[in-house]
Formats: sequence, structure tokens, C-alpha cells
Amino acid sequence: MVGGPTTPLARKPADVARALVPAASALMPTSVFATVARPPAGVETSLDAAGKSACATKWGLARGCAIRIALLMFLLAPWTAAQAPPSAGYPAYEKANRLFVAGKYQESFNAVDEALRMDPKLVPALTLKAKLAMAANRYDVARESLERAIAADPSSWYAQFLYGFQFYRQNELPAAIQALEKARRLNPRDARTPLYLGLARESLGQTKEALETYREAIRLGEASGQLDTDMLLSCSRLLLRLGDFEACRVWIDRALKLAPNSRDPHFESARLLLKAGNAAGAAKEGEIALGLHIGDVTDRQVHFLLVQAYQTGGREQDAERHAAAIRAVEERERK
Repeated sequence: MVGGPTTPLARKPADVARALVPAASALMPTSVFATVARPPAGVETSLDAAGKSACATKWGLARGCAIRIALLMFLLAPWTAAQAPPSAGYPAYEKANRLFVAGKYQESFNAVDEALRMDPKLVPALTLKAKLAMAANRYDVARESLERAIAADPSSWYAQFLYGFQFYRQNELPAAIQALEKARRLNPRDARTPLYLGLARESLGQTKEALETYREAIRLGEASGQLDTDMLLSCSRLLLRLGDFEACRVWIDRALKLAPNSRDPHFESARLLLKAGNAAGAAKEGEIALGLHIGDVTDRQVHFLLVQAYQTGGREQDAERHAAAIRAVEERERK
């Protein structure tokens, strides 16, 4: 298929930087949930060149964890002071959360540990520790922290959501579905939970159920102001796979209107046009996507799509130009 596999599992490789999983952008903060903000633009370059980032210092990881941290900033709706009971550890948690938002991850680790020393059952501190652990690929630490959070407060939909998310990230899909279903029962108005339920179900081949939950995510996103392109495009990708081009186009057009400067909806539009036999239209949309730099789709994927579009249209010289660009990308990655 154009641009590589499109099942949710294919969009969720270990190399998070190249993944097409909507984990990051689907859950980036909104005006409703602004406690954890989008990371600063220079978050990765703010780490020292020797790899002594927060994750490297804490667990011996490389600078790549900065990318994982950025992709985990999507886990919004963190606990607020109004939600948390009085606790000796809460001021330290608030400090840890501020440091997390500021991209000071080692300091955030230290502060959250201090909060948990003062109150081992402080749920917001446990969920923050889980987010930091997932960013560092320490899913064992994340799972243990979330199990402690759920034991301390079984009514916490957010802890249940994170619990399901960490299962999803590790491809433990039945467990992810079970936890996400519970999170949805605890908070039926959150739009992100059905999004991830849909991704997990699609990964298991449950296309009918996945489509229903994607549409539920879109309805809830519209009602709550959480709607984003990942909800729309997750639905459109599945419809493309199912051959429903007309319905697919509806959601892609919604995504284009919502985020005209994101390459992702243009890329999906190009994929649909190519699948429908419009190679010239696909090439045009692909070139637009290549000129944009916001989104999860990689340059390699756009170039690959353009190779196919130009080959289909008989424009071999343009196809070779993009094939050469792919080789250049691969050469840079080998260095």
C-alpha cells in the first residue's frame, strides 16, 4: 500500500520518531486541558550533546528519549489541585509537573520521587512518574506506578487511561482494550479513550468495532473541543482500507479544513487519490505535503508516495528524483 502499511500496528514501531501512531498529536494539550503544555520547540537540542538528558541520567538512555518525551506530552488532563486531596507531597508534585512542562526531565524525576516519599499514594505523582517512565521506555516502571495509582484510587479514569495506553504501546492489545474500556466507563466524555480503543481493535482485525469507536471519538471531540486530525485520519485510513472512498474523502476533507498546514491530511488525500486512480492529483497533494513540516508523516513516506504517483502517471524522471531523495535520506540515517 502507498506510503507503507497502514494498520495501527504498522504505525506503532519501536522507533517512535518515525512512527505514524497518533499517540503524540492525538493527545496534545488543548485549551481545556492546559496544565501539561506542548514542549518547547527546542526541547531536543536543549539536551547536552553527550547524551546526559533526563532519561540518560536516570536510566542510562540516549538522547533519543527527548523525542519520546515530546511524544508523551500528549498525555494531558493531568491531575489538578482541585482533584487532589490534601497531601504533604502535593507541592513537590506541582513542582515536578512544572519541571516536566519546562522540559527539565531529570529535575522532574527528582521532584516526583520526593513527592512520593512524602505520600506514596499520591495519584497525580504516580501518573506523572508513569509518563516519564514511558518516555524513557521503562514500561516496567510505568506499569508499576499505574498499578499503584489504580490501587490508591480505583475511580481515576486518567490512571486507567494511561494503564491502557502503556499496554497499547507494548502491543498487549487485549489488556489495552480491557483497561481502556474501564477508563471509558469511568469518563465517557473523553475523546481520546475511544480513539485508542479503535486503534487497538483495528490492530486485532475488529474493523467494525474500530470504526464505531473512531466515530465515537470524533463525536466526543466535536462536543468537547478535543477534535483533532488524528481522530479524523484514523477513521479515514480504515475506510480507505475497507474501500469506502466516499466516506474516506469526507473525513480527509474535514482534516484538511481543520489543519490545512499539516502534511498528514495532504498525505492521506494523496493516498486516496492514487488509490482511486488519480495519479496527477495524488502527485499534486504529495508535493504539497512535502513542502509542509507539521505532522507525523516522514519525508521518506512522502517521497515513496510520489515515486508511485509519478510512475503511475508515466513521469519517470520525477519518479527518479524522489527515489534519489529516498536514497539520500537512507544515507543520512546510516551516518
